[in-house]
Amino acid sequence: MRGDGSGAGRGADGDRDEELWTPHERALLEAALDFYSAAGGVIEFTDDKTPHLHLRHNADGFKAIQQAMGTLQERVVAAHTSGASPERIAQIARMEQETIDLILQRRGAAPSPEQS
Repeated sequence: MRGDGSGAGRGADGDRDEELWTPHERALLEAALDFYSAAGGVIEFTDDKTPHLHLRHNADGFKAIQQAMGTLQERVVAAHTSGASPERIAQIARMEQETIDLILQRRGAAPSPEQS
């Protein structure tokens, strides 16, 4: 395992080689993509000179977002439990570090002071 909490290696461009990602890291990435896809189903940008965000009021779409976020939160905790650092989790999920810390705290898997 690497010092950053991941068993994955780095490719020539400095990113992790996807083939070396742990199963929990892959599951986290899939959950993040599902969440962003669900969110994209209800978010609309206008093509004005200044883009505006509009939400499509779609109950099924909002329910899909809620379900995808629940899964994403579960995968954040699973990745952390398997040894991935909060920083690595934030990198994979393309989320702010503070959001990952909050998810871990709320789910009872808060990062240790050494990881914060």
